[in-house]
Amino acid sequence: MFILNFEIKDISEQSILDAILICIPEEKRDDPLFKAGIDTKRNWALKMLKKYGCFVKVAYVGSKLVGLIQYEPIPRETVVEIDCIFVYPKSYQHKGIGKALLEALIEDMKKPKPYFNNKIPNALITYAFETPAGYPQNKFFEQMGFKRIREDDPFFLYYPLIENYKYVPRETKYKPQEEDKGKGLIFMNPNCPFCIDFTEKIKESIKEVADIPIRVINVFEEPEEVTKRGSVPFCTVNGKPIQTFFTDKENFQKEVKTAISASF
Repeated sequence: MFILNFEIKDISEQSILDAILICIPEEKRDDPLFKAGIDTKRNWALKMLKKYGCFVKVAYVGSKLVGLIQYEPIPRETVVEIDCIFVYPKSYQHKGIGKALLEALIEDMKKPKPYFNNKIPNALITYAFETPAGYPQNKFFEQMGFKRIREDDPFFLYYPLIENYKYVPRETKYKPQEEDKGKGLIFMNPNCPFCIDFTEKIKESIKEVADIPIRVINVFEEPEEVTKRGSVPFCTVNGKPIQTFFTDKENFQKEVKTAISASF
Protein backbone atom coordinates (compact mmCIF):
# COMPACT_ATOMS: atom_id res chain seq x y z
CA MET A 1 0.00 0.00 0.00
CA PHE A 2 1.38 3.40 -1.02
CA ILE A 3 1.65 5.89 1.85
CA LEU A 4 1.72 9.56 0.89
CA ASN A 5 4.21 11.64 2.85
CA PHE A 6 2.88 15.10 3.61
CA GLU A 7 3.48 17.79 6.23
CA ILE A 8 0.97 20.09 7.94
CA LYS A 9 2.17 23.65 8.64
CA ASP A 10 0.73 26.95 9.85
CA ILE A 11 0.38 29.51 7.10
CA SER A 12 3.00 32.24 6.82
CA GLU A 13 3.22 35.47 4.85
CA GLN A 14 5.35 33.59 2.30
CA SER A 15 2.77 30.84 1.73
CA ILE A 16 -0.34 33.04 1.47
CA LEU A 17 -0.25 33.35 -2.32
CA ASP A 18 0.15 29.58 -2.79
CA ALA A 19 -2.86 29.03 -0.51
CA ILE A 20 -4.94 31.46 -2.58
CA LEU A 21 -3.92 30.09 -5.97
CA ILE A 22 -4.71 26.47 -5.06
CA CYS A 23 -8.43 27.35 -5.31
CA ILE A 24 -8.26 29.02 -8.74
CA PRO A 25 -8.11 27.08 -12.03
CA GLU A 26 -4.97 28.02 -13.96
CA GLU A 27 -6.97 29.22 -16.98
CA LYS A 28 -8.70 31.87 -14.81
CA ARG A 29 -5.62 33.34 -13.09
CA ASP A 30 -5.13 36.05 -15.74
CA ASP A 31 -8.80 37.06 -15.72
CA PRO A 32 -9.09 40.67 -14.41
CA LEU A 33 -11.86 39.74 -11.95
CA PHE A 34 -9.83 36.88 -10.52
CA LYS A 35 -6.71 39.02 -10.35
CA ALA A 36 -8.75 41.52 -8.32
CA GLY A 37 -10.07 38.65 -6.19
CA ILE A 38 -6.53 37.41 -5.53
CA ASP A 39 -5.43 40.90 -4.44
CA THR A 40 -8.54 41.32 -2.27
CA LYS A 41 -8.02 38.02 -0.51
CA ARG A 42 -4.28 38.61 -0.09
CA ASN A 43 -4.94 41.98 1.62
CA TRP A 44 -7.51 40.30 3.88
CA ALA A 45 -5.12 37.42 4.64
CA LEU A 46 -2.27 39.72 5.65
CA LYS A 47 -4.60 41.55 8.04
CA MET A 48 -5.87 38.24 9.45
CA LEU A 49 -2.31 37.04 10.00
CA LYS A 50 -1.47 40.23 11.88
CA LYS A 51 -4.71 40.17 13.91
CA TYR A 52 -4.96 36.49 14.83
CA GLY A 53 -1.73 34.80 13.84
CA CYS A 54 -2.44 31.52 12.06
CA PHE A 55 -5.84 31.31 10.35
CA VAL A 56 -4.99 28.64 7.77
CA LYS A 57 -3.23 25.31 8.09
CA VAL A 58 -1.63 24.06 4.90
CA ALA A 59 -0.50 20.64 3.70
CA TYR A 60 2.67 20.17 1.68
CA VAL A 61 4.01 17.25 -0.31
CA GLY A 62 7.62 18.23 -0.63
CA SER A 63 7.56 21.89 -1.66
CA LYS A 64 4.07 21.66 -3.25
CA LEU A 65 1.06 23.02 -1.35
CA VAL A 66 -1.74 20.48 -1.87
CA GLY A 67 -4.35 21.28 0.77
CA LEU A 68 -5.62 23.76 3.33
CA ILE A 69 -8.14 24.36 6.07
CA GLN A 70 -9.10 28.01 6.56
CA TYR A 71 -10.84 29.30 9.68
CA GLU A 72 -11.84 32.53 11.44
CA PRO A 73 -12.11 33.22 15.18
CA ILE A 74 -15.43 34.76 16.26
CA PRO A 75 -14.53 36.39 19.59
CA ARG A 76 -18.08 37.54 20.41
CA GLU A 77 -19.21 33.90 20.46
CA THR A 78 -15.91 32.28 21.51
CA VAL A 79 -16.07 29.89 18.56
CA VAL A 80 -13.98 29.31 15.45
CA GLU A 81 -15.67 29.07 12.06
CA ILE A 82 -14.17 26.82 9.40
CA ASP A 83 -14.54 28.62 6.06
CA CYS A 84 -13.01 26.07 3.75
CA ILE A 85 -11.22 22.74 3.55
CA PHE A 86 -9.70 21.90 0.19
CA VAL A 87 -7.30 19.34 -1.25
CA TYR A 88 -6.00 19.65 -4.81
CA PRO A 89 -5.17 18.18 -7.27
CA LYS A 90 -7.58 15.25 -7.20
CA SER A 91 -4.71 12.75 -7.16
CA TYR A 92 -4.04 13.90 -3.56
CA GLN A 93 -7.65 13.46 -2.41
CA HIS A 94 -8.69 10.45 -0.29
CA LYS A 95 -5.13 10.16 1.04
CA GLY A 96 -5.84 11.40 4.57
CA ILE A 97 -4.78 15.01 3.98
CA GLY A 98 -8.17 16.56 4.78
CA LYS A 99 -8.47 14.46 7.94
CA ALA A 100 -4.95 15.44 9.05
CA LEU A 101 -5.68 19.14 8.45
CA LEU A 102 -8.86 19.01 10.55
CA GLU A 103 -7.18 17.01 13.31
CA ALA A 104 -4.34 19.56 13.43
CA LEU A 105 -6.87 22.38 13.80
CA ILE A 106 -8.76 20.57 16.58
CA GLU A 107 -5.55 19.97 18.51
CA ASP A 108 -4.45 23.60 18.06
CA MET A 109 -7.81 24.89 19.31
CA LYS A 110 -7.45 22.93 22.55
CA LYS A 111 -4.81 25.50 23.53
CA PRO A 112 -5.74 28.93 25.03
CA LYS A 113 -5.90 31.77 22.51
CA PRO A 114 -5.21 35.46 23.20
CA TYR A 115 -8.20 36.54 21.08
CA PHE A 116 -10.44 34.48 23.43
CA ASN A 117 -8.98 36.07 26.59
CA ASN A 118 -6.53 33.18 26.91
CA LYS A 119 -9.32 30.60 26.90
CA ILE A 120 -9.98 27.83 24.41
CA PRO A 121 -12.92 28.21 22.03
CA ASN A 122 -16.20 26.57 22.93
CA ALA A 123 -16.51 24.91 19.55
CA LEU A 124 -15.63 24.77 15.89
CA ILE A 125 -18.53 25.55 13.58
CA THR A 126 -18.93 25.23 9.83
CA TYR A 127 -21.46 25.42 7.03
CA ALA A 128 -20.49 22.36 5.00
CA PHE A 129 -21.76 23.60 1.64
CA GLU A 130 -22.24 21.13 -1.19
CA THR A 131 -19.52 20.93 -3.83
CA PRO A 132 -19.88 19.59 -7.39
CA ALA A 133 -17.18 16.96 -6.92
CA GLY A 134 -15.55 14.94 -4.20
CA TYR A 135 -16.88 13.43 -0.98
CA PRO A 136 -19.80 15.38 0.58
CA GLN A 137 -18.36 17.83 3.09
CA ASN A 138 -21.11 17.35 5.67
CA LYS A 139 -20.51 13.58 5.69
CA PHE A 140 -16.79 14.16 6.18
CA PHE A 141 -17.33 16.51 9.12
CA GLU A 142 -19.92 14.23 10.74
CA GLN A 143 -17.49 11.32 10.51
CA MET A 144 -14.96 13.52 12.29
CA GLY A 145 -17.34 14.06 15.22
CA PHE A 146 -19.27 17.18 14.18
CA LYS A 147 -22.93 17.47 15.18
CA ARG A 148 -25.89 19.16 13.55
CA ILE A 149 -26.79 22.56 14.94
CA ARG A 150 -30.36 22.10 13.72
CA GLU A 151 -31.72 18.64 13.08
CA ASP A 152 -33.39 19.72 9.82
CA ASP A 153 -30.15 21.19 8.39
CA PRO A 154 -27.47 18.61 7.50
CA PHE A 155 -24.90 21.27 6.55
CA PHE A 156 -24.71 23.59 9.58
CA LEU A 157 -22.45 21.71 12.01
CA TYR A 158 -20.38 22.14 15.17
CA TYR A 159 -17.66 20.32 17.08
CA PRO A 160 -17.71 21.00 20.84
CA LEU A 161 -14.34 21.64 22.47
CA ILE A 162 -15.91 22.15 25.91
CA GLU A 163 -17.62 19.16 27.52
CA ASN A 164 -21.44 19.21 27.18
CA TYR A 165 -21.31 22.43 25.13
CA LYS A 166 -24.11 22.94 22.58
CA TYR A 167 -23.72 25.70 20.02
CA VAL A 168 -26.72 28.01 19.56
CA PRO A 169 -26.44 30.74 16.90
CA ARG A 170 -26.77 34.22 18.39
CA GLU A 171 -28.76 35.79 15.55
CA THR A 172 -30.78 34.05 12.86
CA LYS A 173 -32.76 36.91 11.31
CA TYR A 174 -31.87 39.71 8.96
CA LYS A 175 -32.78 43.19 10.25
CA PRO A 176 -33.25 45.61 7.32
CA GLN A 177 -32.32 49.24 7.84
CA GLU A 178 -34.26 52.23 6.52
CA GLU A 179 -31.30 53.04 4.27
CA ASP A 180 -31.77 49.65 2.53
CA LYS A 181 -35.11 50.70 1.03
CA GLY A 182 -35.13 50.54 -2.76
CA LYS A 183 -31.52 49.36 -2.92
CA GLY A 184 -29.52 46.22 -3.54
CA LEU A 185 -26.89 45.17 -1.01
CA ILE A 186 -24.18 42.62 -1.71
CA PHE A 187 -22.33 41.33 1.35
CA MET A 188 -18.90 40.48 0.02
CA ASN A 189 -16.61 38.31 2.11
CA PRO A 190 -12.96 38.87 1.07
CA ASN A 191 -11.94 35.47 2.47
CA CYS A 192 -12.41 33.87 -0.95
CA PRO A 193 -10.57 34.70 -4.21
CA PHE A 194 -13.88 34.29 -6.08
CA CYS A 195 -15.36 37.26 -4.17
CA ILE A 196 -14.94 39.90 -6.91
CA ASP A 197 -16.10 37.60 -9.69
CA PHE A 198 -19.19 36.61 -7.68
CA THR A 199 -19.94 40.23 -6.76
CA GLU A 200 -19.81 41.42 -10.37
CA LYS A 201 -22.04 38.58 -11.55
CA ILE A 202 -24.60 39.36 -8.83
CA LYS A 203 -24.56 43.05 -9.81
CA GLU A 204 -25.12 42.21 -13.49
CA SER A 205 -27.98 39.86 -12.72
CA ILE A 206 -29.76 42.41 -10.51
CA LYS A 207 -29.33 45.25 -13.01
CA GLU A 208 -30.86 43.17 -15.80
CA VAL A 209 -34.23 43.21 -13.99
CA ALA A 210 -34.10 46.14 -11.53
CA ASP A 211 -32.89 49.71 -12.04
CA ILE A 212 -31.74 50.28 -8.46
CA PRO A 213 -28.55 51.49 -6.78
CA ILE A 214 -26.34 48.65 -5.55
CA ARG A 215 -23.99 48.85 -2.60
CA VAL A 216 -21.21 46.34 -1.88
CA ILE A 217 -20.43 45.85 1.82
CA ASN A 218 -17.10 44.26 2.64
CA VAL A 219 -18.04 42.20 5.71
CA PHE A 220 -14.47 42.23 7.06
CA GLU A 221 -13.75 45.94 6.55
CA GLU A 222 -17.24 47.13 7.58
CA PRO A 223 -18.27 44.87 10.50
CA GLU A 224 -20.57 47.54 11.96
CA GLU A 225 -22.71 47.37 8.80
CA VAL A 226 -23.09 43.63 9.34
CA THR A 227 -23.72 43.79 13.09
CA LYS A 228 -26.64 46.20 12.84
CA ARG A 229 -28.33 43.98 10.26
CA GLY A 230 -28.07 40.76 12.27
CA SER A 231 -27.53 37.64 10.21
CA VAL A 232 -26.69 38.80 6.69
CA PRO A 233 -27.25 36.74 3.51
CA PHE A 234 -25.06 37.15 0.42
CA CYS A 235 -27.50 39.62 -1.11
CA THR A 236 -30.63 41.67 -0.29
CA VAL A 237 -32.95 43.77 -2.44
CA ASN A 238 -35.27 46.38 -0.91
CA GLY A 239 -34.46 44.96 2.52
CA LYS A 240 -35.46 41.41 1.52
CA PRO A 241 -32.87 38.62 1.68
CA ILE A 242 -32.46 36.84 -1.66
CA GLN A 243 -32.38 33.12 -0.96
CA THR A 244 -31.60 31.77 -4.44
CA PHE A 245 -27.91 31.73 -5.34
CA PHE A 246 -27.08 33.86 -8.39
CA THR A 247 -25.97 30.84 -10.44
CA ASP A 248 -29.68 29.91 -10.71
CA LYS A 249 -30.28 33.05 -12.74
CA GLU A 250 -33.96 32.54 -13.56
CA ASN A 251 -35.10 32.02 -9.96
CA PHE A 252 -32.61 34.58 -8.61
CA GLN A 253 -34.08 37.26 -10.85
CA LYS A 254 -37.64 36.22 -9.97
CA GLU A 255 -36.78 36.82 -6.31
CA VAL A 256 -35.24 40.20 -7.15
CA LYS A 257 -38.38 41.30 -9.03
CA THR A 258 -40.62 40.18 -6.17
CA ALA A 259 -38.46 41.95 -3.59
CA ILE A 260 -38.27 45.28 -5.42
CA SER A 261 -42.05 45.42 -5.86
CA ALA A 262 -42.83 44.42 -2.25
CA SER A 263 -43.59 46.90 0.49
CA PHE A 264 -40.62 47.76 2.71
